[in-house]
Amino acid sequence: MPPRDPDHKPDLFNPSGVIHAARLPVTSLYIHVPFCGSKCSYCDFYSIPDPDEDLLVFWHDHLILELERLAGEADRQGVLLAPLRTVYFGGGTPSLLPVQLLLSIVARIRALFSFSSSCDITLEANPESFSSREKARTLKLLVAAGVNRVSFGLQTSSDPLLASIGRRHTAKDLEFAISAAARAGVDHLAVDLMTGLPDQRLQDLHETLNFIVKLPVDHVSAYALTLADQTPMDLLYRKCPARFPDDELERQMTHQVIVRLESAGFEHYEISNFAKPAARSRHNLVYWRADPYLAAGPAAASYLGGIRRVNPPSLKGWADLVEDPGQGPYGAATVEELVDEKAARVETMVLGLRLIEGVTRQNFRLRHGIDYEEIFGKRLFSLEKRKLIIQDQEGVRLSERGLDFADLVARELL
Repeated sequence: MPPRDPDHKPDLFNPSGVIHAARLPVTSLYIHVPFCGSKCSYCDFYSIPDPDEDLLVFWHDHLILELERLAGEADRQGVLLAPLRTVYFGGGTPSLLPVQLLLSIVARIRALFSFSSSCDITLEANPESFSSREKARTLKLLVAAGVNRVSFGLQTSSDPLLASIGRRHTAKDLEFAISAAARAGVDHLAVDLMTGLPDQRLQDLHETLNFIVKLPVDHVSAYALTLADQTPMDLLYRKCPARFPDDELERQMTHQVIVRLESAGFEHYEISNFAKPAARSRHNLVYWRADPYLAAGPAAASYLGGIRRVNPPSLKGWADLVEDPGQGPYGAATVEELVDEKAARVETMVLGLRLIEGVTRQNFRLRHGIDYEEIFGKRLFSLEKRKLIIQDQEGVRLSERGLDFADLVARELL
């Protein structure tokens, strides 16, 4: 990583010295909603459980101010904005927000940045947010405002496992919420599932997959449990490691997910993601392709003009910066990393290999003006020899074996 220089701005008028992402118009926006009903036992994301109304309004008002600054100060920061193609409300639990606050934010985003004709607006949601008829009515208001993708945190269809990891919904809650969202006219319905949970068996996963494929969903994200340091789940693992699946069982679970979802018509398009035709997560593709994106909210990360920024994981700390005329969304205080051309080439390769289609020679040369073999040739040869990647005239991608050892491949390319 190059040394930090918060006052440095990439030279946007010298293409030979500027990374590809710094020259692209920015068409994606991430909003971090730092609230949830309660904290799951595995979660280490910045979130505030059970917020009161005053806290929600405080966040909303400062978010609007941050969005106004993102739009108003972009030009003099060398950031070219274009109508947004993707907006993503993540968290936390965005569906916990009162619908009027969500509608207010969407309307302000539309006024400040405008939306492309096919803008993909995603709302992360927990099933209990729409588990009654009264709550489900709000979905129609969100659809009318432009929300066209809702991603539900299912994790598992086993109610005992859900309770054990601190989830507040049941499988029936998820069924009701999915049905309500479909009736409301949401174009794309997605669910998350987790493997590697304590006491989880292959049979549990088999039942969850059968549960999912019967739902009107067109996108599935499947993640192995990550043991974040000092979370209740991490402490449980330290105390009772035998309750958690070992590496071999984890691999069996991953393979079961791939086989079952592909047999149900889902395309495996990224290591952890599956989609029906035309239902890929367009916002997440921005990350995997190392393209630029705006971000707003505490703990939100952006990538603009070759600069990666991260807002403070603190409601007050973030709000203070938003109010500070010398800081704000383009200030030095949030600079995390300056991504020079050398680092950008690595990101294109490492992130691109998460996609099942891999990295094409044509795209790499377009972005970086050089063939990737000139940079990674020896390492790619070694990885290919160990049957972790596949190379051909079109490009490079992970092999079936490489999917099991994707982290190892990434480390060797860094």
